[in-house]
Amino acid sequence: MLNCARINIGTANRNALSMALLCLFLVPLCLGLAVPSLAAGTAAAARQCVVQAGKAVDSADATAFEKLVDVDGILADALDIFVRRAKQPQAAAELPPMLAILFSQAGSGEQGSATVRAVLLSESRSFIMNGISSGAFAGRKVDGRAAQGVLAPLFADASTGRKEIRQVGEARAKNGDWLVPFTVYDHGNGESYRVTGRVSFDGSNAGRLVAVENLEALMGQVADESRSVQ
Repeated sequence: MLNCARINIGTANRNALSMALLCLFLVPLCLGLAVPSLAAGTAAAARQCVVQAGKAVDSADATAFEKLVDVDGILADALDIFVRRAKQPQAAAELPPMLAILFSQAGSGEQGSATVRAVLLSESRSFIMNGISSGAFAGRKVDGRAAQGVLAPLFADASTGRKEIRQVGEARAKNGDWLVPFTVYDHGNGESYRVTGRVSFDGSNAGRLVAVENLEALMGQVADESRSVQ
């Protein structure tokens, strides 16, 4: 999920929150978009939702995408992992100083930490949703202004190429939800990311991606890719 022009361990940490999620968000799961012949809440419906979510990205329909995926919930999970990784001495030393301070504050639990978290989540959310609504993640060429301000380094090396869902596997039941394995291929860097999404159907039989089971492993993959090209 990274560009290769400027990569180091610090870059991997900066990109973990934004890049891993980008791909993860191409994911599953739907809100009544499954094929009508499929019964809601079944393995077949959960699997079909992955395909439908990909179509929402391909059509640059951000409104539909937000109905399919718990964007805020997954971002919050990712930020928790990101902040924990940023506390590692080597990772913190290689972050831009201001970002290192921000992530330290976000995980401190002290006064103001909630505000810092909110800013980080808001900026990450905007980056992802803009990528969808602009058509960048559908493979369209988009001319836009580069990110500015103190958080610009967080997204400086982000791949904005097309994100394509491939190899959707069979869904399996777990604690009332469905786990759906699939691969996201990033046309921006040529890398593939194997994702396990957790789909939950509510009382009205509307399905939604509520978590990514292997989120931490995916963020680790990003870091490993960075180290391999140094």
